[in-house]
Amino acid sequence: MDWVRSRSEIESELLQIEQSFSNPIASFDKAISFCQKILEDYRKAVIVHGFPDEASEIRFFKKDKPLLFGLLLRYSHQLTFELDFPNIAYGMNNEIIVRKIRDVNAFLAGHKDMVLYLELENSALDSQYFLRKNRKLFVCTGRNGHSFDSEFSASHDVLIAQILGYQGFLQFLQQKLSTSMPFSKIPIPKINWTGSKIALTELGFALFYSGIINHGNASLKSVMLFLEQVTGVDLGDYHHTSVRIRNRNHPTKFLDKLKNSLQYWITDLDD
Repeated sequence: MDWVRSRSEIESELLQIEQSFSNPIASFDKAISFCQKILEDYRKAVIVHGFPDEASEIRFFKKDKPLLFGLLLRYSHQLTFELDFPNIAYGMNNEIIVRKIRDVNAFLAGHKDMVLYLELENSALDSQYFLRKNRKLFVCTGRNGHSFDSEFSASHDVLIAQILGYQGFLQFLQQKLSTSMPFSKIPIPKINWTGSKIALTELGFALFYSGIINHGNASLKSVMLFLEQVTGVDLGDYHHTSVRIRNRNHPTKFLDKLKNSLQYWITDLDD
């Protein structure tokens, strides 16, 4: 399918658009038009050429279309925000940004199962989610009717686009909040992790699945990256490591060690 554009190509052109305008409203509007054009080109190509096999169709509706549609939605959210709150970058009404972040997190929390499906790179339900022949009634608002075009929609591609769009918008809001703060960020000190890599991976999965970071909306990748940055440890293929953790006789070995250490300290204080 030579008509599908690569992620790097799309993101490179969008970066050029953003750098070409000093006014964010103008750059977001141009970016939206750019995404709309490619999305329409995709729609025409799908109708005319179709897909060589089901694997290609699944990839398109799981990866290619949601990527582009998600970017379109992200820029739409950002454009609306800039139009509604043009002076927010100068430290005005930080509570507005916090409220918006809360709304975005609520949406992502409501679709946590699909977020996890994507983060863990699951594929068990791909044929149900991303083949048009298995498309069921799935009410999901979209732009330009793309979410309701039976020839150009599977059951879950629009939902994934919405998730990606909100995740991108969340980054935008967090950046707005950080730049509007009246104080400088304090750098996170790097510690020397002397435990095993598998123990650190176990901790990372525990933090992620506990839902205690970003109200449960932090991605697994962001949690692992944070631990890597703080400790200087390269966790490598942590998905593969998680399989080893699940299959060993004592899956929560490190967490139990932490619990026992804390209990020992509490008991020692009571003596």
